[in-house]
Amino acid sequence: MSFSINEKARSLVLFGGNGDLSYRKLLPALFNLERKDLLADNLTILGCSRSDISNEVFREEALEGLRENATAHPDEVPEITEKFLNRLSFLTVDANHPEHFQDLKKTLGDSIANGCCIYYLATPPGLFVPICQLLNDVGLVNSSSRLVIEKPIGYNLESSIEINDAVAAIFKEKNIYRIDHYMGKSAVQNLLALRFANVMFEPLWNHNFIDHVQITVSESVGVGNRKAFYDNVGALRDMVQNHLLQLLSFIAMEPPTHLTPEALQLEKIKVFRSLRPIEGKRTKYNTVRGQYSGGEVDGKRLAAYKDEGESPAESNTESFVALKVDIDNWRWSGVPFYLRTGKRLSTRYAEIDIQFKGIHHSIFKLPTKANRLIIRLQPKDTIKLVIMNQEPSLSGALNLVSDPLNLSFHDQYDPGDIPKGYERLLNDCIVGDSTLFMSRYEVEEAWRWIDAILAGWEEFDIPVEYYPAGSMGPDAADQLLAKDGRKWFNNQYDNEK
Repeated sequence: MSFSINEKARSLVLFGGNGDLSYRKLLPALFNLERKDLLADNLTILGCSRSDISNEVFREEALEGLRENATAHPDEVPEITEKFLNRLSFLTVDANHPEHFQDLKKTLGDSIANGCCIYYLATPPGLFVPICQLLNDVGLVNSSSRLVIEKPIGYNLESSIEINDAVAAIFKEKNIYRIDHYMGKSAVQNLLALRFANVMFEPLWNHNFIDHVQITVSESVGVGNRKAFYDNVGALRDMVQNHLLQLLSFIAMEPPTHLTPEALQLEKIKVFRSLRPIEGKRTKYNTVRGQYSGGEVDGKRLAAYKDEGESPAESNTESFVALKVDIDNWRWSGVPFYLRTGKRLSTRYAEIDIQFKGIHHSIFKLPTKANRLIIRLQPKDTIKLVIMNQEPSLSGALNLVSDPLNLSFHDQYDPGDIPKGYERLLNDCIVGDSTLFMSRYEVEEAWRWIDAILAGWEEFDIPVEYYPAGSMGPDAADQLLAKDGRKWFNNQYDNEK
């Protein structure tokens, strides 16, 4: 992806530095960048939280996270590991204690005056504004300071605007990086290359040739001890508002004039503004809410959603959601996008299926199957094109078989050389490239559309449909497609090579 490199950061401050996201994703991603010699020698990484731990403890816990999650085992590259761990330090910083931010200023020293500093807020969204204001109060924000914030950015449109306004009063918009790690996945970026660098796809990328699109993000884990948090969020806010709508926008967007942050964001905003509202009675027919009940997988008993967490209780929160989405523009008129995501489903995978229409006239006696483009995002990035081939035979009959053609680049490169989502996005933050990040207007348009669904659910008291843990969701989700004469693909080519 082309971009002009801005000033590289000298300091990276991780708020929530000893949290789950930091140890599982952020620090392993930074370690992978270290292994590829992409971190400047003078870059320091400071973990901050209200915990009172020493530098040594922070490094020990970080090392355990690297052993479990880094692409290369740290014990196999001891010199690189030592160099990386020496970058790490820790400081107790509690947003309820403003004096801690004076300590932070002393710790960062002249790196603020003489170089760019990144503040990564791996914290609950309720802390975004207080932390930014306290950083500004002690003079830790200047024209080159960068801010990275995780989803969810707000709870609805109103709270999202409040956060964006408050943050924009302190940081320049071009220096605010709203991160969605799905955008860092290689298959998502390769989608741009497939669409706009190959003459064979773009002419077919419209309602004349595409029957429908499916986007699935299936999680096998439950909410566990996060139930108290999840009860206030639900799958629609947690997954659809960001991950699934971002994926939809990459599929549906018009060709950008340039491969720049502004051009990409503009085209995605156009998509969000073209989404037909699902409001009022349409929520009854175009949405499905689900919640997992108890189930069994491989002989292991799995708890129901209501029985999860420290305080089991009845809940009306959806752990699963399925939507039929229409885009009201010329390219996608009449092409439904089916979205679904859920927890405690049978398999962990994320996939985009673009189902093409069938041929207008067949010369073959046996029926043919329409082509399908499959973009797998996890557990492994792959791209396959399902085409019709002749089945080898000595008979005179011309028998056809549907086969997936592998378009992936994984077989051409060492897996360790293909960057993971956070790895790619953290490197972009460090060098100052915001191409794969969201603008505030994308976030707000997405919330505007989501809020209408939430209002419809409340107005018509849309219930949750129960599904057994270990299944692929409630029967109502299958009916959502069945009434259109379609069905979910359900990981069909998972075992294909």
